[in-house]
Amino acid sequence: MKEFCKFTTESPAASYMPLPRFLFQDEALRDITNDAKVLYAMLLDRASISKQNGYVEPDGTIRLYFTVEQTQERLHRSRQCVTRIFRELEYSGLIIRKKQGLSRPALITLNYPADAKLIVKEAQP
Repeated sequence: MKEFCKFTTESPAASYMPLPRFLFQDEALRDITNDAKVLYAMLLDRASISKQNGYVEPDGTIRLYFTVEQTQERLHRSRQCVTRIFRELEYSGLIIRKKQGLSRPALITLNYPADAKLIVKEAQP
């Protein structure tokens, strides 16, 4: 059995992946499964890495790659289940997948609701 420690004020900071509030508060997204919400959070995390690595289109869109196999491994789900989750995110409008063919991974673009409250960093003097 895995050993756990209590989280206290002395504990080192843990790496975490925040789930956007709009996934739970937006009425139009209430029927999305929790697996799809977790995958969306994983894609947001991957997008921040892609941005740091310069995978940005000329129009400012961040492009990212996240294969079905990677998703299967991280979510511990079957290929069929992962395919359904990706399709669910596509139908909801939260992602756009562009297939590239020749067994290359799909190019994914993330979207968010136009009325979502986002945190904007203020310019530092």
